[in-house]
Amino acid sequence: MIRAVRSGFYYDVTLILLLVCSVTSLLLKNHQRDAEDNQEFNKAILEMLHINKVSASHQAKVHPYMRRIYQHLDSLEEQDRGRSDGMLVQSFKSADGPHHAPQGWIWFNVSTLNPSMLGAELVLFRKTLHPRPLSVTVTLYSLTASQGGLTESPALEERQLTLEQRPSSGYDVFDVSPVLAVKPVEMVGFQLRYTDESGSLVLHEALTQSLYCLNRGSLSEPLLVLYQAHPLHI
Repeated sequence: MIRAVRSGFYYDVTLILLLVCSVTSLLLKNHQRDAEDNQEFNKAILEMLHINKVSASHQAKVHPYMRRIYQHLDSLEEQDRGRSDGMLVQSFKSADGPHHAPQGWIWFNVSTLNPSMLGAELVLFRKTLHPRPLSVTVTLYSLTASQGGLTESPALEERQLTLEQRPSSGYDVFDVSPVLAVKPVEMVGFQLRYTDESGSLVLHEALTQSLYCLNRGSLSEPLLVLYQAHPLHI
């Protein structure tokens, strides 16, 4: 009688262990599948950014704005179901400006720019909010560097910024497509100039540094995004 009970006990324990092992194996397989899916997702984004090889420590460091663009394009592709060839997108992170460039500009090295690009966006992450309601008018200018010379553009865009509220995306996105008219171009720089509600000029360099994340190498650094068609405005 005792032997039978023990035998049943061992049988139950063995069965439980087999079930635990099966569940563990299933969870590991699901985890591995999710990891592979994430790896493929990041690989697709990096391919879109024209990055073929990255070190292990940088493999997951895709700019959040580019991830949003990829997800948006992916959803459009699902809706389109092969009726178009897709959209080519390039992005450039901020860089050191030319040695003779003035201070206070955000620079990008676009020497590898695809000549078929028609639209461009300057993407800046708003890191700071003003404690009280306050608005300023911001006007965006650009400098293009080509063959050793610098050319400043007329104002690209003017808009009101509410300093106590961040955009829903977290980014201030400016349409800078006119800079693509300058060819050839090696580098392009941007400067934000502000006036307050009374029309007085505000110290633009200090305010830009206060409002936006300008740290190169961070996940929220400035980004120049170029499109084969018009900007997506996501």
